[in-house]
Amino acid sequence: MHFDIQLRFQPSPAFIGILAEMNEQFADWTDGSYDWANQTEDFLSPPTPLPKFDEAILQTPLSKRAVNDTLQIAIALLSGNYPVVRDYLKETRFAFVIGYPRSGGSYLTKELLRTVGLDHTRVSEALAHDGFPDLRETWYDWNGDRPYYHLQEAIFQVAEFLVLANLYYQRNTDRRSDGFWLAPKKMHKIVFWASSFKMLLGQGRADYLVTLRHPVPACISIYEKCGGLPADGRFPVSAPRSAIERWIINDLMHLGYTAQQLSVMSYFEVVLVGWAQFHLRMATSGLFLGDRKEIRLVPYGKDCLEQVVTDYRGRFANANFAPEPVLIHTKSIEHPDWRARGDEAVETVRHAWSMLGLPFPELTGD
Repeated sequence: MHFDIQLRFQPSPAFIGILAEMNEQFADWTDGSYDWANQTEDFLSPPTPLPKFDEAILQTPLSKRAVNDTLQIAIALLSGNYPVVRDYLKETRFAFVIGYPRSGGSYLTKELLRTVGLDHTRVSEALAHDGFPDLRETWYDWNGDRPYYHLQEAIFQVAEFLVLANLYYQRNTDRRSDGFWLAPKKMHKIVFWASSFKMLLGQGRADYLVTLRHPVPACISIYEKCGGLPADGRFPVSAPRSAIERWIINDLMHLGYTAQQLSVMSYFEVVLVGWAQFHLRMATSGLFLGDRKEIRLVPYGKDCLEQVVTDYRGRFANANFAPEPVLIHTKSIEHPDWRARGDEAVETVRHAWSMLGLPFPELTGD
């Protein structure tokens, strides 16, 4: 029995933008002006619109190779031919930074990029940060005018990312003494596909750095990043101000909350629910499949985050320099009632992890 399946590959905006930048035809994402890991300022950065690219961008030798490789990897993913993917990535080792928003992941990703000799402001956020590839198990149709074929879309974006990361780091960084190129990537959405990623890459082919922060200071950092706590203290469901707020809404809608219910909930309550859901999902996602030594739990704090950076730099002969100091903000003390609620959420998650045989570290309110 034979079936013919028609697939249409529509390159994602991130793929086109990164590819154009690698072809030195688009520098707006990597001109050094956008510090996506700035520790001293919380700001919303409007996305830089992509220019109108003509077909010529896809005709360079690099682009032809990237498109061809992406199609080959996408077909291997769709057919479950993992050996093809593993062979393609045989000289690349990923360092995935995974964590709830505002838990130290941007700092850690930036410092890992510096470790491999890159200025993070000249590495596109699309390649280094967690918006791309867009992994999820449910796609909401916000506009109401078209369906989302989320599985096919996500698989193609995974293929795009794997190919671009493989090409980018081999072109722009040095191979380590162990024979691998290290590819850092902030990837909190991996919790939707964790077991698939671990089966795809195989044992010993990636590090999984899990950043963990108390939900109350994380919440404060989220709303400060988005422009401040709304005047009414509610979560801005009808007009989310950032990708983070939209992502939190999606997570709670997945739990069965309606937009009307979310609109009357306080900002802190929404984030606490989302924080607990994220960490409970992580425990059962398959992230801990196989050798747990690949996973490093990193509680938010100056010593823990900086030690990870120091450990990585110890493996690079030319990266023996101190990490940027982590700046700790203790604003959660201004919200004692919510801090107590946050402690309850932490204990709930810790108990659930313990029941599954997983450790969950102590988290301070910083």
